[in-house]
Amino acid sequence: MTAVQSSLGARSVSAFLWGGGGAFLRLFMQMGAQIVLARLLGPEQYGLFAMSVVVMSFAAFFSDIGMAYGLIQQKTLDESHVRFVFGWQLILGTAVALVLALLAHPLADFFREPRLPAIILALAPLAFLQAVSAVSLNLLKRELDFKTLQIAQTVAYFFGYVCLGIPLALGGAGVWALVAAWGAQSLISLALIYRAARHPLVPVFTHPDARSMGHFGGTVLLTNMTNWLIGNVDRTVVARTLDSASMGIYSNAYNLVNTPSSTVLGFMQPVMYSACARVQEDPQRIRKAYLLLMAGIGLTVMPVFFAMSAVSETLVLALYGPHWAQAAEVLRPIALAMPVALLWGITTPVLWNTGQVTLEFKLQLPLAGLWLLGAWAAAQASLAALAWTVLGLFILRTLVFTRLAIRQISVRWLDCARALRGGLVLAACAMLAGWGADHVLAATLPGSQIRLAAIVLACAAAVGLALRLLPGLFIPELADMLRMGLGRLPRAAARAAGWLLAPQLGSAHAR
Repeated sequence: MTAVQSSLGARSVSAFLWGGGGAFLRLFMQMGAQIVLARLLGPEQYGLFAMSVVVMSFAAFFSDIGMAYGLIQQKTLDESHVRFVFGWQLILGTAVALVLALLAHPLADFFREPRLPAIILALAPLAFLQAVSAVSLNLLKRELDFKTLQIAQTVAYFFGYVCLGIPLALGGAGVWALVAAWGAQSLISLALIYRAARHPLVPVFTHPDARSMGHFGGTVLLTNMTNWLIGNVDRTVVARTLDSASMGIYSNAYNLVNTPSSTVLGFMQPVMYSACARVQEDPQRIRKAYLLLMAGIGLTVMPVFFAMSAVSETLVLALYGPHWAQAAEVLRPIALAMPVALLWGITTPVLWNTGQVTLEFKLQLPLAGLWLLGAWAAAQASLAALAWTVLGLFILRTLVFTRLAIRQISVRWLDCARALRGGLVLAACAMLAGWGADHVLAATLPGSQIRLAAIVLACAAAVGLALRLLPGLFIPELADMLRMGLGRLPRAAARAAGWLLAPQLGSAHAR
């Protein structure tokens, strides 16, 4: 291994650890704030905001058509590239904000919600802020500086939602508490990220590489738009066909599991993409990274979401209260869909770094059409039917793209099965322990919060016992990475983790 490769490997591990640590810190804060706000606002106000989120998330793709993301892809980057991308980000951000303002009333008519125009008008400037911040954001990702990125995003979320959103909700601001929180978070995030990754603010609008950068950006835009359609068509259908309370119930159940899933993917995918972009000519290293992430998803994510699915009713009642009870029917299948969605998510960096960007988009189009038809038909029956349909569609999409990705890097289905074997074992243990504890404790611990705490302990104990008693759950590459990571932990934490994982690290090392 060359010095450059060794340095890149160490930086990738550091980026993964910082990205993961910061993401999970923000996740706990985000989940706590989300639960408090949902309890304070109720399904109707929460659903009204969820409609505006659907609109803004779609508009965000036009605020950054992919050229800023292409800064990561550039093998050589100079000031002219940055100024060119920044110039077009200014144009796009301004244009999208104006279009949102013009379409506020037609969008409200589409969703049949007369309270929506004012919210869209208030949020429209965020499209400009997102466009402007994209340059610094992707410069940090290019340098694998996820430490700075996570600190900035965590601080911004804390001041936006905890310090502003929750007090406003307590004061009776309703949906406007969420609007103000989102705006404050965006402003603070922009300031902190630009402070960390300063770039020239004098734009240029022409560049010798404009054609190639525009082609890459356009392909990324089309791919992301189809991804958005697949990821949001169910909520769009609910918002269009049902009322804001139903939208709130469906969105909150979805967000409860999608927030941690998106957080994991949000730090995992850029790290893999940035690292793979440096070794595009080395398929062996891309293959190793892909299987590592697949194994990591299985071992860390699957047990959590499978257990959440098994105890969905108790979980919803404990966190949100009886007003949200219907959300349990949605949560059960959607929780199972999240690990599947993450397995799909890690195929994108593989495809983009093996020259298959356009192929991903072409395959997404028919899937997006199928998603729309399936979601529309299922929503006519019930929210639960829609959620189970979404699970099936996630499985189909993941199988299609996993097959495409593993062919590009010469990975066999058997290799994938070995990578996921440990995760499936731990997921089964957590799911059975959670389901059993929930039913046993239902009579003796009727209080949902207390019972949920006991269920969490039972699931954790089952997973811990499996790690200690069932060696061979980790693939060798993951064991090697964990040994490297344990050395970066404080001594006490490293000792505890080493004891728990000793059978896995030892057996993997022996192989």
